[in-house]
Amino acid sequence: MARLKSLCLLLLPALLMNSVTSTDDEDHVVNHDVDPDPGRIKYIWNPFLGFCGENASMVRCGGVCPETCAFKSLRCPKYCGVNCACKPRYVYSEQLNLCILKSDCPKDIEQKVVETHRVFQ
Repeated sequence: MARLKSLCLLLLPALLMNSVTSTDDEDHVVNHDVDPDPGRIKYIWNPFLGFCGENASMVRCGGVCPETCAFKSLRCPKYCGVNCACKPRYVYSEQLNLCILKSDCPKDIEQKVVETHRVFQ
């Protein structure tokens, strides 16, 4: 029985890596009748490398659909995503890979409220 547990523990990372590196249709924004961001090719893996930054806070489960300059999601898949969340009045800038004041978003981008706009892996 102990050998079976050891074998399972050895195989688990390989199975998880396969699901993380998949490039099927699941790499696109989900749960839309019409994709709000058809130019998206892949999700952002983890923009908060080591620390959250001055405009974000460490959280246990930050989700995968942060509000951005371009999109605000009504619903989001129940995935934990990253361990940081933008502070109040800040949104995630996909161009800069950090949280910025909503008022600092480019003036030519009008935020759309959509069913789901997934940003993070």
